Amino acid sequence: QDGPTTVEQLISGYSLEAEIYARLLEIARRQGELLEGDGDLDLCAQLFTEKDELLRAISTLEAELEPLKRRWWSEDVPPASRDHLNDILDTILATIEQLMAQEQRNEQLLLQHHAKVEEELGQVQRGAAMHDSQRDEEPLPRFMDVHR
Repeated sequence: QDGPTTVEQLISGYSLEAEIYARLLEIARRQGELLEGDGDLDLCAQLFTEKDELLRAISTLEAELEPLKRRWWSEDVPPASRDHLNDILDTILATIEQLMAQEQRNEQLLLQHHAKVEEELGQVQRGAAMHDSQRDEEPLPRFMDVHR
């Protein structure tokens, strides 16, 4: 056999996928930190773009692994290799669970941030309306040119 076996290719592919999911989790945690404070929302938005790119990479990788996944069950795979692959898959699943929990937390933080911004905007609008109503009630003082 010249090239890597199916299970070796799967181990390699899923190892890469595990790294990508770990990076996604890092980014989600960073976004959570930004959302907890009054962090840089522009950076937070940039991180969404990076996450999108990583998710596309996972999708591409999954498409490449699909034919290998269908084939490997029919092959005689050494137990150590099967165990190694299963360990990698377990790591991926655990990371996905952590990622989902962090994303739910981030969503709550975003909703809180949105509510805070809406409240502040409402206060500004109420203040502007009060200012406008006072301006309508009181005439502006007139200044006269006393040097004429």
